Amino acid sequence: MKQFFNQAEELPKNTSQIAAEEYLRERNSSGLIEKKLDGEKSAVLLIANGASKLAYLTDGGRAKSMPLSEFNSLQDQVKRIRAIQLPDVAGRLTLFALESEVKNEFTILEPKAWDAQVEQWKQEQWSGLAEITSEQCQGLVLFWKGEAEKSDVIFSTTGGFISEFPGSEKDRLPWEVAAYTLLPSRQGYQCSVLRLGAVHWSHKILSRYREMVGQKLLLTMNRELNRLIGPWHWNIELEENNVLDAHFFPYLMDAAYAYRALFMAMGAQMSFVIGNNLTSRLLNETFEQIHPDERALLQSQRLIPAAFSE
Repeated sequence: MKQFFNQAEELPKNTSQIAAEEYLRERNSSGLIEKKLDGEKSAVLLIANGASKLAYLTDGGRAKSMPLSEFNSLQDQVKRIRAIQLPDVAGRLTLFALESEVKNEFTILEPKAWDAQVEQWKQEQWSGLAEITSEQCQGLVLFWKGEAEKSDVIFSTTGGFISEFPGSEKDRLPWEVAAYTLLPSRQGYQCSVLRLGAVHWSHKILSRYREMVGQKLLLTMNRELNRLIGPWHWNIELEENNVLDAHFFPYLMDAAYAYRALFMAMGAQMSFVIGNNLTSRLLNETFEQIHPDERALLQSQRLIPAAFSE
């Protein structure tokens, strides 16, 4: 990643690493702390939900993981410390960028060129991350099988972060675009695909459940599941037949734990209303409808129909 949301408001210029970590911890917020080193080198610390999690050394757009202790020990060679508070979506897409590789770079001068590029990605069923930079904004957009994921769009602007593409053509172009390829062995990829699988499977489950029992009982289950999720402080919410997941899980095991709790509660609620046999059938039928890559990640974490129906 070449830039780290340059339009975002920084914490005070004299903020130390300790002060920045304390600020984000008190607010249970995600963020990043960047230590500028010689040349194009930087050390970046990612903070998820108030806790320091992962550190990377970047050089000329390339990044490699570094121990937290090594990041903490960087002092004399640091030219400047920059700290910003991030929405969870910005945090998880920054992790994705740091753990991916640039496939190609190009400039978009007019809207038709961008539309043509998106159409090409759609035809290729391309999955990857697009970093978009202009004078007015900088953002990250996750594409999955050729489609931009609405839940994974984030731009920093002088007015703050927005979770959609900038509105006017004047604000949008020209764009410098870097397209990142995905590395399936990395946590960022696995967390993203697991999240997509959980969200897409949940959508199919809830849609089918609504067909069976009606809107009123669906909303009753939504309220109960949202109540159960609340104490965990996950940035996850059920809204009709959708699961809105804006949480930053930096580790696969943490994401799997949250989705397991969600599916267990969902299965229990449905079994109470429609019985174990219908619930089991519903879960199995909808599981087979999601993309094979998503299904494989869910299976690797034992997030399977048999685990959520008696």
